[in-house]
Formats: sequence, structure tokens, C-alpha cells
Amino acid sequence: MFESTMVTIAEALDALRLDVYDSMQPAEQMAACERLARLEARVTAHLFAATRAADASKAAKTVGATSTGAALANLFGGDEAAAAKMVKRAKKVQAGSATEKALANGEVSEAQADLIAGKLGSLQGNPSEAQREGAETQLLDDAKKMSLKDLGRRADRISDTFADDDEVDAHEDKTLRDRETEARKKSYFWMADRKDGTYKGEFVIPEAQGEMLKNALEALNAPQVKNTDDDVAAAIYDAPPTYGQQMAEAFCTFIEHIPGGELPQTAGVGVTVSVSIELRSLIDGLKAGTLTTGCRVSASEVRRMACEQAILPMVFDGAPLPLDCGREKRLFNRAQRRAAEGRDGGCTFPGCTRPPSWCVGHHARKTWAAGGTTDLHDMVLICPHHHRIVHAQDWDIVFADDGHPEYVPPASIDPRRRPRRNHRFRADQPDRAA
Repeated sequence: MFESTMVTIAEALDALRLDVYDSMQPAEQMAACERLARLEARVTAHLFAATRAADASKAAKTVGATSTGAALANLFGGDEAAAAKMVKRAKKVQAGSATEKALANGEVSEAQADLIAGKLGSLQGNPSEAQREGAETQLLDDAKKMSLKDLGRRADRISDTFADDDEVDAHEDKTLRDRETEARKKSYFWMADRKDGTYKGEFVIPEAQGEMLKNALEALNAPQVKNTDDDVAAAIYDAPPTYGQQMAEAFCTFIEHIPGGELPQTAGVGVTVSVSIELRSLIDGLKAGTLTTGCRVSASEVRRMACEQAILPMVFDGAPLPLDCGREKRLFNRAQRRAAEGRDGGCTFPGCTRPPSWCVGHHARKTWAAGGTTDLHDMVLICPHHHRIVHAQDWDIVFADDGHPEYVPPASIDPRRRPRRNHRFRADQPDRAA
């Protein structure tokens, strides 16, 4: 009967063409994905049951394998490590349990079943069978309406179905402390120079710090590259940027705005990065600059950095001492910032919605290096991403008759170089400066 049933199932799947989904409506495609996922869960329940039976009978020895995982890897897939993990998951889900039945009915996924089975195996206080079943029932019900991450958090406190709050709080706290300790042990970070103008790296950090970093980058990313016109973005990326490129932009912004002056000092000197460049090069944009680390950067990038306080420019004029080393007059002061925030309401680049707190002051009419004045009437707020675009692509900024800035794209983007303005400054919008 088993063989005939397997043949029937295989024939039913064979009868479904893989391109059948292309002709479906979107709602039908999503429904198909759900039904197939639930079908996969039901098959997994049978795979778990068969695996447990094979492991209990020592079937691996009959084929000369050293373990059930090795035997399964030889049968299909060839990945012994993955097969060994599957054997552990199969044994974790107890035969005849409500979790197994839910998996077999396609009510929970393999990941949900694994999480629930694992938590039931580590319940505090030696609960009775009835208490254990009550906790299992609650988790299976929660799995229907919670994400896997939220289900894990709920599972940390599932003993509240039979224990008092003080016990539950103490158990949860111990669980979290143990988890945090293990997370620290697993953490690492590395980065390496790829010798092509980029760095690469990898890290593993505890969940709390990971969430903080992710939230910061998502906040920086949300309004910037996503709201950049396709033609502007394509000028840098050659195509609409991927999510990974967007997050990399956010990460670069995050790094450039780390308050170097507040970091620990080495030999009495803070870690603020300085960039050295000849005055003529800063004005004409013909020659690169050099960071204190030895890294070479383009003149346009130096000009962009010179607008921001995260990088300290040291401008030379052929003499060994710099003409300027970040004098206050180069930067807009706090009063000017506040006035610009009230006037501009955020990044002034067309289409951008980033708030004032995420923006830098930019010399609009003439750069500071070229003799521009650090006055409010010459200042516009612009976010770091669009600041980079303006400098890299040589956008011009002009002020319309109503006093609002308009951005003039390079001919490579718009041959007619028609001015563009942020939606906040449309005629049908209230004047923020009024």
C-alpha cells in the first residue's frame, strides 16, 4: 500500500506542469504557494516518522553506513551534515505528539514544529503531562497567528500556562542571560581590503545589537535611495539599486557620521579622519586627496566631505602648513542650522523626504573651497546620499524667485537641464518660511 500511495502522489505531481502558475492570477499564485507549503509540511511529518523508525531499527548498518544521517545522505542529496541535522529534528518531534499531528495536517511549518518541540523539551519545573500538553496546545495555537520570531519569544514564557509569574519571570531572565552569554561567545568580526577600492567583511553579533544596527540602517535607508529618481540612481548604479546596495549606502552614511571626537583617543588625539588636498585641486577638482590612513579619494568626494563635520579637511597651498584645518567659518553654525530646518523642512533634493536631523548643510551657490560664504542664504539642507550625488555628478543649485532651491541635473541625465524642486516647495504647498 505504501508503494502504491507514493506512486499515486508522484503521478499527481507529475500531472502538474511547472508553468501552470504563470497563467494564474496573483491571488491564485499566492494561494498555490500556501497550499504547496502546507503540503511540504505534511510530507516532512512523514519523513520525520520514517527517519525515526530507521534510526531506531539501526537501518544504517544494513547498508554499511556509520549513522542514519550518513545513510540518508547516500540515498538522496549527498549532504551528510544536513542529513544529520534532519535526524536530530525528527527525533525532537515526538511520535504521536500534538506537534507531529499538526505538522502532518499541514497546520505548522517544519521550523515551527522544531521550535515548539525544542521548547517543550526544556520546560522548567518538571511539569506534569497535562501541563506539558497545555503548553503545547497554547504554542500550536499561537503558531497560527505569530511569526517564527514572535513564537520564539512567546515560547520563552510558555511556562506561564502552569507556573506563577515570579517563576516564569525568573526562568525567562535566566534563559535570556544564557542566550546572551552564548551569543557573545559566537560573535566575531572581520574585514579585509579587497585591493580594488572596496572592503569586504562579515560579522556575527548578539541579537539586541543586531536589531539596533538593522533599525539604524533601515531608518537611514528608507527615505534615501528608494526615493531617488530612476535616472539619477542609474547614473551611479547603472540600474535601479538592489536592497543590498541601498543598505550599503545607509551603512556608509552611518559610518561617516560616527562622532569621531567622542570616541576613545589614541596618544591624546581623537580618531577623527582628516583629508589633505591642495587648494587649487579642491577648487578645480582635478586632483585627488589623501586621508590620514593613506587612502586616496577623488576631489569631488573631498568637496562633499568638506561640507560635513565627520571629515576634517586640511587644505594646503604648496606650503607644509595647512591653510585651513576645519575652521568654524567653514561650517554652518547652530543658529543657521535651526533656521534652515524651519525653512527647508528636510532634504531639499527632488523627491527626498529625509527629515532635517538626517541632513547636512551644503553651500549651494558657490563651494566654500571656491570662496563661497557660510551664510544662511547660501545654505541648503541635503541628505548624505543626495549630497554624494550632487558632488559626484556636478548638479547645480539655483534659487527660484520664491526663494526655494531648484536642482539642475547634468546633461547626461537631462540634456535640456530642466530645474527640479522638492515636492515640499510646490506652489500648492504652504510656504514653510512664511
